[in-house]
Amino acid sequence: MGHFDFLKSPHPLDFEWRNTMKSLNYLTGLITQINRPEESVLLLGMPTLFANICDKDIPQTVKLVERNEPIIDSLSKLVNEKTSITKADIFKAKPQDIGKHSCAIMDPPWYSLHFFQFVWLAAKALKVGGTMIISIPPINTKPDIDTQRLEWFDFCQKQGLCIENLFASRLEYAMPFFEFNAFRAAGIKDILPFWRTGDVVTFKKIRDTDTVRPEFIEPTSTWKEITFDTVRIRVNTALKSDGDFEIKSLVPTDILPSVSKSDPKRQGVNIWTSGNRIFYTNKPDIFLKYAKTFGNPTLGNKEEEIVHMFIQVNVEFEKNEFNNYLNWLYYEMERQGF
Repeated sequence: MGHFDFLKSPHPLDFEWRNTMKSLNYLTGLITQINRPEESVLLLGMPTLFANICDKDIPQTVKLVERNEPIIDSLSKLVNEKTSITKADIFKAKPQDIGKHSCAIMDPPWYSLHFFQFVWLAAKALKVGGTMIISIPPINTKPDIDTQRLEWFDFCQKQGLCIENLFASRLEYAMPFFEFNAFRAAGIKDILPFWRTGDVVTFKKIRDTDTVRPEFIEPTSTWKEITFDTVRIRVNTALKSDGDFEIKSLVPTDILPSVSKSDPKRQGVNIWTSGNRIFYTNKPDIFLKYAKTFGNPTLGNKEEEIVHMFIQVNVEFEKNEFNNYLNWLYYEMERQGF
């Protein structure tokens, strides 16, 4: 795991898989190989790569575009005379506010709407002759990925980008805690923590274009989050019903044995923990109200008692499971020579 100390534990609703140190070192080396010392590099997201670059003290100047304020605050301690951070939303940032660079690198979510936004901004921020480095899902990641990759490459070509190299499965991702729990719940043994890989593709910008930014409206989330130590719990306030307050189990062991977005068991979930536990409550507002009083020595009523007991039990389970996950992950890293 690379430079994760300033990030929260991944939550399944974010579907976040993080680069290993092996991947970060590979990308840092690639940057130094394809850019001259005096050239500038743009990172669209990828705060852990930025941290690694600051640690390696490479000769190129590097700018990170990041919107998460706590992450920016943590990374600010690592900034040196050759690195900088621009606080901006990649989906809204204007190219003129980012400047022109010799190289742009990114690891966007593997969905077309996100891919188009990242690539459009990167193409506008690149000098002609510059290089774009991007991760994409390997062939066989999902049934239609071959067609999707061709659509992505066609979009890149329309932005003045010409494919240069494709390095298969060069990136690897550390299995997040929620996936570890999902595999356990599914009865899978001999879990491998670094089985998920990504292809690295490089493009050269051969011309400027006047393409219009693709439309993207980020959906407004109705999920609210509360955190207890290493445990993150999200509550969907939009999904509710009448009746006496209750919290229902939805699957055996309460852990969803899948991380697929198409899993039908996701329907009707309005409490989701970072350990991939799912529940339904008919009154999410009541749950949130009393979750904020967790730890108080006296309980006001039955509803508060139910919420506090729920939190106590699940937080205790997940803290122990998270420690087991870390021990397993560090053992596997040591065993594989990381």
